[in-house]
Amino acid sequence: MLATLGIVPMQTTSASTPAISEEHRVTPLELFLDVVYVFAFTEVTHLAVENANLLGVLRALAVFGVLWWSWASYAWLANQVHVGRGIGRLGTLAAVVLVFVLALAIPEAFHGLAGPLIFAVGFIAVSVVYTVVTLVAAGADARLRRQVLRTMGATMLPVSAALLAGAFLAGTPQLVLWLAAVVVEGVTIRLTSRGGAWRLPSAAHFAERHQLVVILALGESIISIGSGTRSHHLDAGVLTAALLAVGLSVAMWWNYFSRLAGAAQRAVADRAGESRTSLATVGTYLHAGIVGGILIVAVGLATAMHEAEATAALGAFGAVTLGGGLAVHLAATGWYERVMTGRTAPARGIAALLAATSVPVLASTPVLPGLLLTVVIGLSPAIPIPSAGRGR
Repeated sequence: MLATLGIVPMQTTSASTPAISEEHRVTPLELFLDVVYVFAFTEVTHLAVENANLLGVLRALAVFGVLWWSWASYAWLANQVHVGRGIGRLGTLAAVVLVFVLALAIPEAFHGLAGPLIFAVGFIAVSVVYTVVTLVAAGADARLRRQVLRTMGATMLPVSAALLAGAFLAGTPQLVLWLAAVVVEGVTIRLTSRGGAWRLPSAAHFAERHQLVVILALGESIISIGSGTRSHHLDAGVLTAALLAVGLSVAMWWNYFSRLAGAAQRAVADRAGESRTSLATVGTYLHAGIVGGILIVAVGLATAMHEAEATAALGAFGAVTLGGGLAVHLAATGWYERVMTGRTAPARGIAALLAATSVPVLASTPVLPGLLLTVVIGLSPAIPIPSAGRGR
């Protein structure tokens, strides 16, 4: 779904469908859709927290992967079509309803038949709506219609089969098939979109849309902190833990927004044609790691806050989700900076390695010092590293 959303014929405009300009920005309807994704992301973290083991994290990642492709599809769609009017509005409103149904099914996505089946059919419906909107928007452009059918045919058939088969099989086969569906969608999109005559009309919209989804994930980390404090009386220890947890959210915000977000937008704006679209597509793929890492950290924060009054060690699950999620986020932001700007980001790489190797330490460390350690690691890329020869 993703790449075809960037597929717009270079000459296609009409009186009823004006061309998207470089200054095109996010619309209120897109923000409305994002509100539904806030709910969906909350359900993803709850899915992992309720299981509190590796299986729960893998289930959450499978669900997140499916949600990510749907979000990316409609984010790119709004860069091509005015979603505040006509077929774009109808398709986006349909997505609002369908994604909400998906989110409702997440708590039971791995239990029984109804939950998994509703989730699978809901995603298929979201994909069908996207395909119809894109085909209608293509108008008389036969080349575009062929590309849409090619990519969606190669993607929807295996992904739908995997999701539906998993819903009926349940257990480990379901998890394997759903994770495979996420991977297959990413691979087929990439393979079928190479060499196409596509463009990204608005670098500003692309950047704003992706910045907003990072904000959504950070918002979920704040929600996780708040929900974790509900089982405690608000004393000095709990308040300190909450402030440290918020500090980690701030650190992740800083790593993405302080310099990287603006630089990435300028990098996309400086390119044109297929080069711009290709760069932006890679950026969307990398945002799956940026956002996914934040959501894994949110699981760790919820776990840590549940133990905020305890003096015992954080434990393996809290340590893996905090340290591992932070490592994924830092590594993804470093890779994103390298791809988008050409700059190497050794500080991000070092911080990601520190976060990953801190997991055994976090597992045997009480909550407060453990949170403090993650905040220090999270903020470490912001510390300037003097370059050789500076000051001469």
